[in-house]
Amino acid sequence: MAFTSKQRQLGRLLLFAVCVSGVATYSWFAVNAYRAQRLAGQSDKHSIEKAVALAPQNATFHDLLCRATIFSSLKPERAVDECRKAAELNPYSSSAWLDLAQAYYSVGNKQLNNAAVHKALEVDPTTPDTAWNAANFFLLQGNTAEALKQFAVVLREEPSLVPPALNVCWQSLHDVNRIQSILPPNSSVYLAFIKLLVSKGEFDSAHHVWLSLMKSEAPVDYHRCIFYIDNLIQSGDVSGASDAWKQLASKSQAFQAYSQPGNLITDGSFAQEILNAGFDWRYTPRPQIAVTLDAVEFHTGERSLRLVYSESGTNAGIYQYIAVQPTRRYRLSAWVRSESLETANGPTLVVSDGFENAIYGSTEETIGTTPWHRVATDLRIRPETKLLILAVLRSPGDTSIQGKFWVDDIKLEPL
Repeated sequence: MAFTSKQRQLGRLLLFAVCVSGVATYSWFAVNAYRAQRLAGQSDKHSIEKAVALAPQNATFHDLLCRATIFSSLKPERAVDECRKAAELNPYSSSAWLDLAQAYYSVGNKQLNNAAVHKALEVDPTTPDTAWNAANFFLLQGNTAEALKQFAVVLREEPSLVPPALNVCWQSLHDVNRIQSILPPNSSVYLAFIKLLVSKGEFDSAHHVWLSLMKSEAPVDYHRCIFYIDNLIQSGDVSGASDAWKQLASKSQAFQAYSQPGNLITDGSFAQEILNAGFDWRYTPRPQIAVTLDAVEFHTGERSLRLVYSESGTNAGIYQYIAVQPTRRYRLSAWVRSESLETANGPTLVVSDGFENAIYGSTEETIGTTPWHRVATDLRIRPETKLLILAVLRSPGDTSIQGKFWVDDIKLEPL
């Protein structure tokens, strides 16, 4: 059946009207959505309420209103309604379920609070932020077993949350064994826990975790471990620091290169990187005395320590802590040379008590220009001494000095 011209015209008008209506409807929704987004972005509760009114099916706006109501309203029940609506509109949002859990907690409904937390974990079981919030909710409920399970996820997946997670666990439990049970096989996490325990003065617990790390299969970077040895030295536990140093050497093959059998001096030939920590060399720059490692002039090996003096100076700033046995006798020896070292008081290697600075002995002075030659001194350790300091000194140090001094192959051997 053929359509008349009038019918075709009427059809086109009807189609045009439908299109105009559709565009108008779409434009109305688009404008409302834009206005709602702008209002929600203003963050104040009143604007978010307007956004919800304009877009009542938007879960995000309900969630924003939920949060605003939790923290600003005297009617927490209203927050529960908004949070529940957000979770219903977007049941796959863990943040919506966690906000609902917070709302239930604010009205004292522990049962529904717990259910909402479990729902958040059900939809998002591996995200660290979700695990972190869930863990803290479980702690509030007194459910430490579930809290630790979630903190384990945090420690495994998110390095930035490791320190606060460990701190919360320790403050809540004070149980080193339970916390250690959730540590992943990651030396960085173990070291963070040790650092926390040391900062709290919990040296026995830190020692327990340290031994576990040393016995574990987790690889370690010895640079990041020496803080523990420094803390033991500073606390006066010299034997503990010495044991930890040896344990670290047993675990790290690279670290073994710092030690030489029968020699208590660490890296006496200056072949390794100066760690400036532990029982290795430490260096504090001093004016008028330049200290460098010399790869051209050395006694044996590949490097020596070179000191260039100008004007005056007592302490060259290079020193090392040494753990020793009380009442034992030791011999300190080294190879030194000099070039145009003009002074009335030349540099010497001096050994003193690590805590009281009482001098045990020193090698002979070096003056003028000399070839490589051996210097030595014998020491007898007092019963109360466990730690020595070896340094390059001049006494007195206020006299004029200019020239170069090298030292290499330093040894401290028991007699």
